[in-house]
Amino acid sequence: MIRSKTLLFSAVAATLIVIADVFAWFRLYQQDVDVYTSVFHKWLGTQPAIGAGSYLHIVLPLLTAFAYSWSVSYDRSTGYIAQTVTRIGRRRYFTAKYLVSFISGGMIFVGALVLDFMLLGTFSPAFWPIPDDLVSPASPFTFGSVAFYQSPYLFVLMWCGVAFLWGGAMASMGTAAGMLIKNHIVSSVVPFLVFTAQQLLASFAAQKYRIAINGNGIALVWTEQLYAAPLAANLPVTVFSSIGFIVVVSTLIYVLRGRKYECL
Repeated sequence: MIRSKTLLFSAVAATLIVIADVFAWFRLYQQDVDVYTSVFHKWLGTQPAIGAGSYLHIVLPLLTAFAYSWSVSYDRSTGYIAQTVTRIGRRRYFTAKYLVSFISGGMIFVGALVLDFMLLGTFSPAFWPIPDDLVSPASPFTFGSVAFYQSPYLFVLMWCGVAFLWGGAMASMGTAAGMLIKNHIVSSVVPFLVFTAQQLLASFAAQKYRIAINGNGIALVWTEQLYAAPLAANLPVTVFSSIGFIVVVSTLIYVLRGRKYECL
């Protein structure tokens, strides 16, 4: 996994997006426009960015799948899967392939968030957020808001864990697609297409029907659940149910197809 050129490519692409986002904040800092805003407010794990960083959440399904998930369909198309299964067995091959893909996807997302926080911290103050100061983005109804205000570093650590699960879930889509599609380029694009379709359907549903708890609109779009403070409210049940749905469906497809796949 570490030697994978596609993993390196995904990491470099995510790094460039993060650097562009940090540079946009730094330009505001140099102009004395944004000097006292806390790093916890600017962080990509808290809310969408003002510049190029906003594209990170959009292209993440591509980057996480391209990191390693593509290899599933590539092994099928080249016949490499038959050689490997003969040597180590079907269960070991498919388990290792799934775990490496999941971990690589999680690493891409978490690595980008950690780098963004570290770079922003070089010139942004680490003021603790204050509720109801008209600046803090995380409402009391949002998932992680208690930690955001009472222990922001714990919030960063917690959301990095959520980000790892999201990255792994995206990668699991790629592995499932790889068991259905032999073209590794197409299988890498499938998670992006699924996220795009889900965004369109969820946005349409939100316009037709108001889904709220205690008067707070719930974030249904998966892309908006990649950061803690979207315009709508993020709840633990919506975030983890979305991740769980993706992982369970993708894993079922992967396992059932792997058991029936005639690779010998």
